[in-house]
Amino acid sequence: MKRERISRRGFLGGIAAATVSSVGCARAVASACCHPGKCEYHAFSRVFQFLKDPSRAAEFIRSCGYDGVEWTVRPGGFVEPERAARDLRAAKVAADRAGLKADNIVVSFLRGDDPGAETIVRAAKDAGFRSFRGAYFRYDRAKTHAQNMDDFRRGFDSLVALAEKSGLKACYQNHSTYNRKVPLLGSLVWDLASLVKDYDPKLLGIQYDPMHVRAEGGPSWDHTLGAVAPWIDIVCLKDFHFALDGSGMDWKRVLVPAGQGIVDFREVKRLMELERVPPRFTVHYDYSFPEDEAGARKFATSDLTFYRSVFG
Repeated sequence: MKRERISRRGFLGGIAAATVSSVGCARAVASACCHPGKCEYHAFSRVFQFLKDPSRAAEFIRSCGYDGVEWTVRPGGFVEPERAARDLRAAKVAADRAGLKADNIVVSFLRGDDPGAETIVRAAKDAGFRSFRGAYFRYDRAKTHAQNMDDFRRGFDSLVALAEKSGLKACYQNHSTYNRKVPLLGSLVWDLASLVKDYDPKLLGIQYDPMHVRAEGGPSWDHTLGAVAPWIDIVCLKDFHFALDGSGMDWKRVLVPAGQGIVDFREVKRLMELERVPPRFTVHYDYSFPEDEAGARKFATSDLTFYRSVFG
């Protein structure tokens, strides 16, 4: 009995040491990417799809003061998935000519072994992109929490396998559950943190979204950034506040322009600096964004001005 107890302690001690070492290495990877004092702002291209042509959209986004663009590669996006092999290169060239960085694409597939996923990712790699963000895993209410986590782990295994095969990093965005019938992995960052800790942050990253964290985590949201800091690839920026829903019995999220909501971006900045998270951002515009050049310019520029006033 005594020998068993000592052996178990030694075993657990070994696991603890390995965990500390793993997280330490992950933090080193994250901090190595830092550009102190230089913040980088990319625009999520979805709301600019009324411009249709990537070249026109890239020039417009650059004229609003952004450093980069995150192209959509999904049905109705700037690049249709079935045309990725041809059109992704053109989208990358359009960004380059406008003076924009184009590192990441947003895709509609969920798993790395979904039909067409490898074709899209290989085309993105050949075009010069470095990462992709996919769709959201969903909890199955008919399954236990442990069963759901096993399913998610297999999903991440497939994404990491694709990342290893293609050389393009896989990313996952934490997202609040906007519809209770469709609960999403990442609503609770703790579940996401318990999964990504088993993967190399060079292969699997997180697009950390403070708005969604605040919507789900309430006053405790600020504990989540540190839990996933070594895996944060980019920070997504948008703002919101709560309002009573139609029943008057529950709360709903209302997305608003930057600075008009309750997200504490100054605390986000403090935590990023504390955890040595690189100052790379993608600005999202999930409120009622205008689909005309004058209106789009007004809000895209105003949001960027606000974020620069906070983060630099």
